[in-house]
Amino acid sequence: MAIIGGVGSIYTRGLWDFAFCRFLVGTSFDNCFMIMFILVLEYVGPKYRSLIGNISIALFYGGGAISLPWLAIWLGDWRRLLWVTCIPLLMIIFIPFTIPESARWLSSRGRTREAIKVLKRFERINGTKIPQDVLDDFIVSSNKQKDSNESLKDGFKSPPIRKMIIYMALTSMGGAVIFDTLVRLTEGLGFNFFITFTLVSATEIPSVILVAFTLDRLGRRNLTLIPVITTGFLILAAASVPKGTARVTLAVLARFMINMMMTAVTQWATEMFPTAVRASGTSLMHVISFAAIIASPFIAFSERLWYTLPFIIVAGIAFSAGVFTLQLPETKGIPMPQTIQDAEKLIQMNMFCRNRSKSDEGLPSEKS
Repeated sequence: MAIIGGVGSIYTRGLWDFAFCRFLVGTSFDNCFMIMFILVLEYVGPKYRSLIGNISIALFYGGGAISLPWLAIWLGDWRRLLWVTCIPLLMIIFIPFTIPESARWLSSRGRTREAIKVLKRFERINGTKIPQDVLDDFIVSSNKQKDSNESLKDGFKSPPIRKMIIYMALTSMGGAVIFDTLVRLTEGLGFNFFITFTLVSATEIPSVILVAFTLDRLGRRNLTLIPVITTGFLILAAASVPKGTARVTLAVLARFMINMMMTAVTQWATEMFPTAVRASGTSLMHVISFAAIIASPFIAFSERLWYTLPFIIVAGIAFSAGVFTLQLPETKGIPMPQTIQDAEKLIQMNMFCRNRSKSDEGLPSEKS
């Protein structure tokens, strides 16, 4: 879909045919990114999830963002730029032969034999052997789920999961709007657009690498809350200084922080959804976030009314997203839920731990 839409865009002549081709490209986005991200997280144990899942984002997404403006300048034509960015997508023809299906998803659908074939393939590649008792437990668990066929609709029927989805959606929407608005405000920061875009894009690599190495130490909630609140303060500071080096510096730092927040949220959401609805659930988060991004051009345009207004709006969104973050369950070091019941237990366990810590605050210490 990305190749068809991308190449088709080159030959468009008007607004509506161009918009249709970009719609085709858009249908490929979650498939190209989130599905692969989910597969990686499902096949890697909790100890290495953050490292393995995020290093590739830092290197390849960050590297692509940095090179894009200079590639555009070098080619000097948007149609040629589309040719260069579409051709590498031909690698997709190798995906069915190299990427295994999710054994977790196959298991959740009761397709136990196919799941075992995938696991046996991993045994051959890794040169390891799955203990027979573990494999037997896996088969029993898969057979129990054979007739469940859980869907995202079932997730919304569960009050704790419904509440989790709403708060995660609000948090994700806030981060997406901040991220996109900062990109749109780049041209008004007082520096050359291409240089400023490169600087703020360059924050992708160190910020995501930092997340990869600290997410399992600080936790998902802290590594979402702290960066988004810091982003709010940095943006307020940027509003109080004139255009130029100082504002660009603060904008770059804000982009660094929001990169951290969005990276943590992406993994956090993936870890909260049960296997049967993980892909559809995370895709829903993206759809809602993209819908929210519709507001970002208007936020950037509000500069015409008052030059500090977009900064104040974005800061307010950042602080609101921080509040929503506090309502979500921590998933650090916890196995990813397989069923809706597992996800409910995860949420209830977090609420129990939180309530217990609050009650313990009022208890006297051992020394006293």
